[in-house]
Amino acid sequence: MSELETFLRESLEDFALSRSEKKEFKTHLAGINGNATEQAKARQLAFKLAQAAINEFGQITALDWLQGVIKLLYARENEVKASAYFSPGEDCLHRIRRLIGEARDSLDICVFTITDNRIVRKLEEAKARGVTIRIISDDDKSMDLGSDLGHLMREGIKCRLDRTTAHMHHKFAIADTDLLLTGSYNWTRSAATENDENILVTNNPGLVKSFAGKFEEMWRKLDSRKVKSG
Repeated sequence: MSELETFLRESLEDFALSRSEKKEFKTHLAGINGNATEQAKARQLAFKLAQAAINEFGQITALDWLQGVIKLLYARENEVKASAYFSPGEDCLHRIRRLIGEARDSLDICVFTITDNRIVRKLEEAKARGVTIRIISDDDKSMDLGSDLGHLMREGIKCRLDRTTAHMHHKFAIADTDLLLTGSYNWTRSAATENDENILVTNNPGLVKSFAGKFEEMWRKLDSRKVKSG
């Protein structure tokens, strides 16, 4: 609650919740979603801070800030949602393409291999509309015939490879820091047409935070030497 209080005090300085502050607020709420007691404490704190601002500065606009805080605290969009998809079939492929197509700001992708041009085209479109894309993949698989890592690098997408003796076998992606896609599905055509695979898509804040933390940890450790096309 101390971190949340610090955030609320800083946010109240201009008596408004900016878009970036709303996103940060959701991150602070990740640990108390569904906990009625902690939500009540956060609500009481927000009321206390707003009342103090009105008393000290006469800023009635603090009520607008308070309304925004309460709305986010209990908004339906903060409810945890999750959906599962399976292959063979194109359900997983369509969901991956949709995740990429709907991304507004960022895509962090950590997958064993990328060879499906239908996914690559969506990544190219996302890059063209200004989405920041980072990709982590396996060095051995990047040398496979049909690997698209070299092509993506040449398109200006940042790619880093795991160069350890073991395989980097993760398959997950995070869109706009608030939506996670993960599962067994490799980003290949055979995963859609032949294999029994799965993906899970969720906005669960705790899970998104855990995977995002793992991505950042790996990204820092890996070098950014150019990927050779397979």
